[in-house]
Amino acid sequence: MRDGGEPQEKSGWLLDALCSGEVFFASPTMQHRTRGTRKLLRAYEPVSSAGIRHLFDRARAATITDPVLFGLVPFDTRRPASFTVAPHLQSAPVPPRRAAAVPSGRRPAVRQSQPVPAPEVYGDMVRQALALYAQGGVSKIVLSRAIDVELDAPLDYAQVLGDLLCRNAYGYTFAVPIWSDDLAVEQPVAVMLGASPELLVRREGDRVFINPLAGSIPRHPDAAQDQARREGLATSEKDLREHGYVVSDIVRILRQHCDVLDVPDGPSVIGTDALWHLSTFLTGRLKNPGMSALELACALHPTPAICGFPTAQAFVHIQALEPFDREYFAGLVGWQREGGDGEWALSLRCARYDGARRLRLYAGAGTVAGSDPDSEIRETATKMETFMRAIA
Repeated sequence: MRDGGEPQEKSGWLLDALCSGEVFFASPTMQHRTRGTRKLLRAYEPVSSAGIRHLFDRARAATITDPVLFGLVPFDTRRPASFTVAPHLQSAPVPPRRAAAVPSGRRPAVRQSQPVPAPEVYGDMVRQALALYAQGGVSKIVLSRAIDVELDAPLDYAQVLGDLLCRNAYGYTFAVPIWSDDLAVEQPVAVMLGASPELLVRREGDRVFINPLAGSIPRHPDAAQDQARREGLATSEKDLREHGYVVSDIVRILRQHCDVLDVPDGPSVIGTDALWHLSTFLTGRLKNPGMSALELACALHPTPAICGFPTAQAFVHIQALEPFDREYFAGLVGWQREGGDGEWALSLRCARYDGARRLRLYAGAGTVAGSDPDSEIRETATKMETFMRAIA
């Protein structure tokens, strides 16, 4: 059921009284929000076409009209994904001005924070990756780190998401629950909150849209220096090489599934509030119009943008180098209708929130031959700062 008459906040965003277990997902043009947590349908299992069909079958049996599935797919797709279908869904265009009214009031204070691993250890991870490049066999590895944060009070979802909407004007802002396999537990074990700049797949009928980002540089408060950084990124040999690995591999996979594919000659530069990114916008037409957005997203995932190149070798090195489990970071977050239309973004600029006072913030950076460990430390810190400013 899609509700059309529910009141919206004065800001136009569907954030009023959002609670744990409900879903919020905003793209550059549309926003979706589930209402209530009673009679939710959920699944916690590795992603599969059969599992998705079964969840939609359950939705029809529960007389949910035009069901929409929301979900999280982990970086390692062998691990359980978390899916939700709610009986009450409200959808609306985003407000004309991409600015959220952030609720006033006291924000939580950070009681303590702990980097995972320490920045100098992350720098050593980058140096180990550089040694691997010298040996041959792998050309890019995306290395991530995290910060565990404890607050003195619970988060206000509307406040955090409102702030992220202000900072991520053209991205994908989300709050999606993480369930467990214990159906007796009615509350999620955690919620993924974030504001990703990167669309992996959007499907509209037989048309698909893909927008990989790779290669970035922090923005500068001085307008002239900021423009110089933008122009420098557009001609940076190291960043163009990193971006090229991503686009060439995505195009290779898309040609298996698309009979028409439009590939720009080169990347453009797009900006968030914190970073400039190299971006390539791809469009295609599916050979099999029955292939869903999620099926195509899983065929592409993990891309070199969040794993490395070649992806199989980079994946193995990530498991060896990173001292923590990415879980849903650098996985997929999004929504899908039963017919297969939907949007799946990469779960970036995000945090895992336990629903009380603890969060784990994540960030990653693509490393290639010529990468500088100190620069990668600064880039990941800049990425996490976007979320940190939203919570405290």
